[in-house]
Amino acid sequence: MEISTSKKLNSVDGLFIFVPEKKFNPKDFGKNLPTSIKNQISTRLKDKDFEGKIGEVCQVFPVIKSVKKVFLVGLGKEEKKNEIRRAAGAAMRQAKKMKLKKISFIIPNNIDLRRILSGAVLGDYEFKIAKKDKSFSPKSLEIMGGEKTDAQTLLSEYHCAESTNLVRDLINLPPNMMTPKILAAEAKKIGKGVKNPVKVKIMGEKEMKKMGMGSLLGVGLGSHEESQLIVLEYNGGKKSEKPVALVGKAVCFDAGGYNLKPTKYIEEMKSDMSGGATVLGLFKWIAEAKPKKNIVGVVGAVENLVSGNAFKPGDILTAMNGMTIEIGNTDAEGRLVLADCLYYTATKYKPAKMMDIATLTGAVVVALGNEITGIMGNNPELITEIKESSEKADEMVWELPITDTFRDNMKGTISDLNNISKGVGGGSSNGGAFLENFVNKTPWAHLDLGGTAFKSGSADEITQKGATGVIVRTLKNLLKD
Repeated sequence: MEISTSKKLNSVDGLFIFVPEKKFNPKDFGKNLPTSIKNQISTRLKDKDFEGKIGEVCQVFPVIKSVKKVFLVGLGKEEKKNEIRRAAGAAMRQAKKMKLKKISFIIPNNIDLRRILSGAVLGDYEFKIAKKDKSFSPKSLEIMGGEKTDAQTLLSEYHCAESTNLVRDLINLPPNMMTPKILAAEAKKIGKGVKNPVKVKIMGEKEMKKMGMGSLLGVGLGSHEESQLIVLEYNGGKKSEKPVALVGKAVCFDAGGYNLKPTKYIEEMKSDMSGGATVLGLFKWIAEAKPKKNIVGVVGAVENLVSGNAFKPGDILTAMNGMTIEIGNTDAEGRLVLADCLYYTATKYKPAKMMDIATLTGAVVVALGNEITGIMGNNPELITEIKESSEKADEMVWELPITDTFRDNMKGTISDLNNISKGVGGGSSNGGAFLENFVNKTPWAHLDLGGTAFKSGSADEITQKGATGVIVRTLKNLLKD
């Protein structure tokens, strides 16, 4: 979809006029609002045929020669900034439903143009593999009005939304179409054809075995698919500058191993590679936006299946840092993958700060639900940066603690560590306490997407059921700022 800004209304198939709830003032639109529609909006609001509520779309019938169809779109009360994105998404869904090829948005001059642009791209997203019932997307969108925003900022926002949709695609693909090697192949595509490209290196099981990555490799023993270590490097800062590191868990399918997941949970376990997909999506944005920073990404891609070769409860694995880990539960596998990835990143790149992204625990859903991402770590300044970046991104995060109690919970009896905690409480923090052993004193934060990366039972104007692409905007803000 081609997107542009315009100062005049051109010939279009669909015109969408964005109206705040109970706050309609024609002056907010400047000269952009057609005279033939001003009175119609006032009448509709007065009669409550249309109230401007978030996501509300109402077709009206003014006489505008250059426009085939006209719609009013509710902006809500604008108290929650993400509602602006949702409003744009609602307009896009209507345009897709009616198969409108050329569309135009008219928005009040005090509305954030970035959020409208982002919402339009996210709302246009649709995941389908079917050959017959293919999804429709408008060919062009022009936007009139909105706060003055420089072109570079808008372009960065566009690339961020496109990158979010890439994350959604990678997660939504069925597990037979998204194996560790396929994910590695997708990584190789990132940055191709642009200046100052992202460098991508793929390592297989032989290379990882030489490095002593027994923790990661242990998880993939049950699959005939070879585990992969995906390393991405981008150098946009000074040579002397330490990089920012992003580490992603990519369990391309998680059956749980011998601690097999039950029905109604296992079906969605293609989403257990959400952290790795998020890292790849961010590097797509990095390749386009070219932030003036050095950034490294490391993704551990495996499958956790059941077979005669699979690792078992009671096994002991040796991680890259030499620590021994007793397997208390084969379904606590994500931390085993991240353990080696974190240690590899910390020791090879010595980053200024390091963040891992993972669908690590179901416990985070109990603690925070499906709208809030759990964060924890060893560096208060980094945690604060993530919180501030999430507020700008209209995404919600909440800090969870890592205390000595949680650290003690993860200690082994005959080994250094156990991969499952002794008690049943504080599962997210116990997972964080385990990971802390592998960060080598690097300033580090862990983002648990267990409740937010994939939604099977809910959707809104900018998010289909399935992969959400959550936290891409937050981390984009952190890297940009």
